[in-house]
Amino acid sequence: MHSVGREYHRIMDSAGIPDLANKLQRLFRTIPQPDGRGWYTNEVVVRELAAGGVPVTVQHLSNLRNGRRDNPSARLLAGIAKVFGVPVGYFFDSAEEKRVNEDLETLSQLRRMGGLRLRGDLDAEGLVQLLGALKEIQRMEGKGNGED
Repeated sequence: MHSVGREYHRIMDSAGIPDLANKLQRLFRTIPQPDGRGWYTNEVVVRELAAGGVPVTVQHLSNLRNGRRDNPSARLLAGIAKVFGVPVGYFFDSAEEKRVNEDLETLSQLRRMGGLRLRGDLDAEGLVQLLGALKEIQRMEGKGNGED
């Protein structure tokens, strides 16, 4: 079994996914819907999940977001990850979570600076490309300063 799969089953056999509510809230607060449609709501995510063959109720998603539940199915987690364009490992692999959180923090900083206004005009893939370009610029600047 793949190591991420083993980690998921180890966590799910325990009391649930640690800090799941905060991870979900971060996704909802940071990643906009494609095509400038604004922020995701529970209702929008439930519709997206249903369109992908993963039925869930608004109440169940709300319970996950608010910390009343922390034990979603692997299928539901994979669906949520797909909706937001993050790897499913974000929910239970600390290295993956750290990497995604760094990307999300970069996006938040860009918004706060006001130099770049993202109002949902980029989808998840566009955000990944933007963050990749920013990392490449940082890498190139580091080499120019004698750093690596």
